Amino acid sequence: MPCHRLLGPFVVAAWLGLAFIWADASSNDLSGNDAGVPTPLEAAPQLVGTPPAVPVAVPPDEPDFLRDIQPILNQHCLACHGPERDASGLRVDRWQILLEGGEYGVPAVVPGEPTASFLLQVVDGSSEDLSMPPEGHPPLTPAQVDLLRRWIAAGAPVPLEFAEAADEDPRQWWSLQPIAPFDGADPERAIDSWIEAGLRSQGLDFSPAADRVSLIRRLYLVMLGLPPTPAEVQAFVADSDPRAWERLVDRVLASPHYGERWARHWLDVVRFGETDGYETNQQRPNAWRYRDWVIDAFNRDLPYDDFVRYQIAGDVLGEPIGTSFLVGGPHDIVKSPDRLLTLTQRQDELTDMVATVGTAFLGLTIGCARCHNHKFDPIPQTDFHAMQAVFAGVRHGESVLQPAEDTSEARRALDEAWGQWQQDLLAHVATLDPATIVWPSVDATFNLEVFPPTEARLVRFTILATNASEPCLDELEIFSGGQSVGLAARGTRVTSSGDYAGNPKHRLEHLNDGRFGNDYSWISNSDGKGWVQLEWDQPQKIDRIQWSRDRSGGFADRLATDYRIEVSVDGQAWSTVASSAGRLPLGSDGPSLYDAADIGSRLRTLRQRYQELTRPTAAFCGSFGPPETIHKLFRGDPLSPQEEVGPENLSILQGLDLPANASDSERRLALANALVRPDNPLLARVIVNRLWQYHFGTGLVETASDFGRNAARPSHPELLDSLAARLMQHDWSLKQLQREILLSRTWQQSSLPRGEALQVDAGSRLLWRFPPRRLEAEIIRDQILALSGDLQHVGGGPGFSAFVVEKETVHHYHPVEDFQPEHFRRMVYQTKIRQEQDAVFGAFDCPDGTQIAPQRSRSTTPLQALNLFNSGFVQQQAERFAARLQSLVATTIDAEGSCDTRDDPDANTDAEIATAFQFCFGREPSPEEWIEVREFVAEQGLPALCRVLLNSNELLFIP
Repeated sequence: MPCHRLLGPFVVAAWLGLAFIWADASSNDLSGNDAGVPTPLEAAPQLVGTPPAVPVAVPPDEPDFLRDIQPILNQHCLACHGPERDASGLRVDRWQILLEGGEYGVPAVVPGEPTASFLLQVVDGSSEDLSMPPEGHPPLTPAQVDLLRRWIAAGAPVPLEFAEAADEDPRQWWSLQPIAPFDGADPERAIDSWIEAGLRSQGLDFSPAADRVSLIRRLYLVMLGLPPTPAEVQAFVADSDPRAWERLVDRVLASPHYGERWARHWLDVVRFGETDGYETNQQRPNAWRYRDWVIDAFNRDLPYDDFVRYQIAGDVLGEPIGTSFLVGGPHDIVKSPDRLLTLTQRQDELTDMVATVGTAFLGLTIGCARCHNHKFDPIPQTDFHAMQAVFAGVRHGESVLQPAEDTSEARRALDEAWGQWQQDLLAHVATLDPATIVWPSVDATFNLEVFPPTEARLVRFTILATNASEPCLDELEIFSGGQSVGLAARGTRVTSSGDYAGNPKHRLEHLNDGRFGNDYSWISNSDGKGWVQLEWDQPQKIDRIQWSRDRSGGFADRLATDYRIEVSVDGQAWSTVASSAGRLPLGSDGPSLYDAADIGSRLRTLRQRYQELTRPTAAFCGSFGPPETIHKLFRGDPLSPQEEVGPENLSILQGLDLPANASDSERRLALANALVRPDNPLLARVIVNRLWQYHFGTGLVETASDFGRNAARPSHPELLDSLAARLMQHDWSLKQLQREILLSRTWQQSSLPRGEALQVDAGSRLLWRFPPRRLEAEIIRDQILALSGDLQHVGGGPGFSAFVVEKETVHHYHPVEDFQPEHFRRMVYQTKIRQEQDAVFGAFDCPDGTQIAPQRSRSTTPLQALNLFNSGFVQQQAERFAARLQSLVATTIDAEGSCDTRDDPDANTDAEIATAFQFCFGREPSPEEWIEVREFVAEQGLPALCRVLLNSNELLFIP
């Protein structure tokens, strides 16, 4: 926005002083006079700059912009920073750009502050990094430099017409304007109305509706990524109900395969991968959970606004796996003591998060503002670093997730059973002579110490030896009768001999916080030894202690093997109440107390059940801690920090209103809520455009992840806004919007070309037909497996690998050559290895997970044809497809019981050919095809025909 619209048409001090003097002398106000003589406000050139606090007269020798400053800029700067060339995004003929600075994000002119003005720094030699004019050009004279300095010190006044000479305000770009509300037209006709209007403006009309075979195949391939079965095709073709198509659409949207298909699109957008990338490219064993989470989100039609919020702050909102989105990109795990490398790696991590949020949700290339102001869009460098500050507490890595809430009833039942077992054990112990009791060897998951009721104000657990490393305790429970009295929540204080440093999972306060497992444990700072002590204000009468190293069963190292437990009332006199002396040696299976009655077997059952319910779930969804301080970086250099920047949204969107010291979760939650506000003009437009792209092959905006000024304009802007408004009206339901698209006349058109329409719109952007396109790699592979009958519909869980992995510091990946049933799941479940491609289908433009991929390219290369025709996988599947056809035909003949048919090989072959065409294309062969195919099968065999069909364009393209 031009400066005068922000500050008002202020005039410089010299003119203001004159105006007030003139007003006093004439006794007239500044609006004019009765004689019609123009006042100074009317006659003097209007200037803008920094208004003075009080009107003062300016000495006549102060620099004048037109007379003194503009000639200097024109002579020394304009050639490189003007309309012909705007080096570094800086123009000296545009006032607003001088104020904001160019790509470096540093204001060239700061009115009233010469030392802060970058323009003066580069011409007076005070800048250490840059000197202007460049070498080979005459420098400014000392007098010219002094003129610039005095002009800036005076507030850098310029004529109003110079301030107004600005380019189009980038904030007026179409995508940043409010979404027009839905006009209330019939939603079933809204899509077709806008498309029809565009067609008629070019003298075109819709194509006829596609035939039913093409329609059902198109629907299944686009929405499910799988072909319909011959029975499904026949049923739809024969269905005369006027609502047959509507019912079919609803059935497809409810299919569990829907999520598998649409999750793949989203995983492309967010650069999902299951390895770290870079030179080591090590695997992330639990990254697959995010893939499953996305599949489930699409299947349950999770409202898109929640889908967005969970991926930014899911750990706060009860969907912790969603935050895998933030850390899903490549991550350099090779560290170095070099400070610059360390700082650069962290900058790369934060940049990846900010850039992916920008492209995925907002359609803006925020990452372009990392080193300077965005060259095209209204995103200053400060905005980029403010977004970094939002994610400054996020780190790559796994988190341990708590068990699902639906285990609460089972947990309560288990707690009751556990309590009953303890009572039975204590009752049994009471019948024995303490001197004869042999306790079992220590166990990482649970140990019980029983002793006569003893008064104590302090309890000390001293560890003298472990099975490995520093000792670890996840919980130390102390009981008085049936009551647990050692919890921190009851005011019990805890001290220790020393604590393991630098890891939030292992803290002293975890010792009696009531939580179990390695992630809530204490570790000593001494190898093999250490002590912890619990203390009350008043003595307690205690009778047993329970302790464990890791109740969840995940870890068994660091286990105390030699220990004693002492109690004291005054802290001076101590007595031992339990120790390892009365236990069997570690790992011994000799007879012990637990062998009595059913105590031992019940304990084993309880332990197993407890571990099932409480075992933590690891997911690669990041770890979160106190946010680091973020600074604006000069030219993006981590070693050149400038002012501190607090957490904030883009300045073109709703602000976050957060204090600079806001916590990590507060920052991310505030941003998540700001992004999904109805007045954000980008969120709904971007996702609607993505849906349109995946339905028609190209979005209404061709650049799906860039809605900025350097991107394509929408082909149908009114339709885009209409769909965005409809999405929000329907509570952000993606399925509802897709249903409207699928029921439209536009989507149901034939894909056949028409000569007159091709002359006008060869790319089918106006949608005078359904644009045909080749299937993606995953769907080609899944379809082949479905046709052969090998496709394993096993959803979720760890994926299958297309590689044999050679695990060293650097992981090496060798393509699988022997394909087994475990490889026959849908390709969305194939472990996504960065920087590597599936040996067969990677050639079909699969993204490799190193960068976002909002659109798949559709190349045509010899390697694609060779892989699809000659690869061992396709040859194997062609043979299996042929065997399936032969089995189906034989089964049908046996069911019909026709001996004549059973003994006629030609009839069998014809049935196999017809069945193959039904499976692949949903139709019978044409008369011409019958002639050629019969001859081909007679010469080459049925597997060869299946191989040809699997390579046919009709199979590989959406009809």
